[in-house]
Amino acid sequence: MASCLEIRVICEGCNQNVATVHLTEIVKQTKKEVHLCEACAEERGVTKKAPFSISDLLGGLAEPQPAEKEEAAAPTQDCPRCGLSYADFRAHGRLGCPEDYRVFGKLLLPLLEKIHGNTQHLGRVPKRAGERVLREKELMQLREELRRAIDREEYEHAAELRDRIYRLKEPSGGNS
Repeated sequence: MASCLEIRVICEGCNQNVATVHLTEIVKQTKKEVHLCEACAEERGVTKKAPFSISDLLGGLAEPQPAEKEEAAAPTQDCPRCGLSYADFRAHGRLGCPEDYRVFGKLLLPLLEKIHGNTQHLGRVPKRAGERVLREKELMQLREELRRAIDREEYEHAAELRDRIYRLKEPSGGNS
């Protein structure tokens, strides 16, 4: 499963907090983006409290299942890293750590597909993070290809892939 890459943007209002509200305005073919923390967005009157919680939203998207079928499908173990159970996730609509994606993956994929229409990000990448994100994506693809080459016992090809991965991991990004 692909890893999740977190990119934090600083609020343009206070220049201190992490921006959680991202506004895009297009006027006469000119695009303007503003990134604000929740407090600055409320100050400017651009946010309103939703009359529902994220758990309500997620709960409404999940396919209704008989209780016994869902209990059978739910993992019996809690996340070894953060201790979150699947029942806790269902109740609060929030995961506790990145490991939860692996532990609860089979149940999360259909839900993510319903919400986003896909299980992989297909949108644009911010310019300031683009090169790093593209390198990370290429590294993930090369690692997966390396795993498949080893499984097929194609060791020469695996060695070439390993070398490409090492070059990409260098601070210069292998552009030497």
